[in-house]
Amino acid sequence: MKIGVLGSGQLGQMMCLEALPLGYDFYCYSPDKESPCMRVGAFSTVASYDSLSDVKEFLSKVNVLSFEFENIPKVTLEFLESESKQTPIYPPPKALLIAQDRFLEKTHFRKLGFRTAEFFHLTKDSSNQKVSIGFPWIIKTLRFGYDGKGQVKIQNESQYKKFLETAFQNGNKEYLIEEVINFQKEISIILTRFQNGEIVCYGAVENEHKDHILDLSIYPARIPTGLNLEAIEMASKLAESIGYIGTIGVEFFLKDNHLYLNEFAPRPHNTGHFTQDCQSFSQFHLHVSAITGNHPPTDVRPKPTLMKNILGNQYEESLKIARTLLKDDRYQLHLYGKKEAKIGRKMGHMNFKGNLEEVNPLFHDL
Repeated sequence: MKIGVLGSGQLGQMMCLEALPLGYDFYCYSPDKESPCMRVGAFSTVASYDSLSDVKEFLSKVNVLSFEFENIPKVTLEFLESESKQTPIYPPPKALLIAQDRFLEKTHFRKLGFRTAEFFHLTKDSSNQKVSIGFPWIIKTLRFGYDGKGQVKIQNESQYKKFLETAFQNGNKEYLIEEVINFQKEISIILTRFQNGEIVCYGAVENEHKDHILDLSIYPARIPTGLNLEAIEMASKLAESIGYIGTIGVEFFLKDNHLYLNEFAPRPHNTGHFTQDCQSFSQFHLHVSAITGNHPPTDVRPKPTLMKNILGNQYEESLKIARTLLKDDRYQLHLYGKKEAKIGRKMGHMNFKGNLEEVNPLFHDL
């Protein structure tokens, strides 16, 4: 079987590394001439995401299509929706259409009865309406923002008026105004839904961020059992509501013993990288199994694991620390092979097989 993915970054690389030993050929499609996927033997098509003729030709080469990158143009996703009768596409393109539009995403969560931050759809037409959300706010671009990009914090009315002065200079741009939730913890659920409707879930992961970028993931999350089960139930209901097939990452805020659904990623997720060394099946293995029509494994029982992102900020120093830690076989290093280390760029991650209390303090300096 030939697996195709749109995108060619580190998530595709890690999918490829799981697919090849299982006997699957792996094809990636992106505009990037050099990519993490190419470095591990994926067949590569270099073309624009909005070139429908190139996308159609790529589809003709593969037996199933998936995604490792959700910021695909809307016109391409609509085209893929029409092509899904000929070539199976997992997850369905409509999942990406929802995930990449923050207003559609939050509205879908509310329709399912989930608690979210209060929100307001800000457009040029609605900019003269009163926003009945208490300050402070986060104003986010409606589409194509991640790791804190495309976001601004608004503390009061005067800052909002100043924001509006330039908000619509470049055409009819759209935003989402969100209530700021002063949460105690952020958690995520990584689950895989298979073609027969069965769901495999690891349970909640606890996540810590620095400068809006994921820094550390702790499995299992240090939360009560009841909240863990509630988060799994909510993520499962979300996956079922959009006919999801494959691995999905769902993020929550925890405040006053209540879960607020924040967002979901229609692909394997950074907070699920711990699964590569959790002494069970990785999120990438499960994703490949699901999209190729295999059944879920009978026993998925991950052990306590930590994941630390390695950014390009002090990359050479981080590598020195990582190589010191590798003297202990509980540490595993995963580098993506990116050519250039940049500030805030995810260059790799390191996993530790054990609990937070056991980790070497150097781990936090990566």
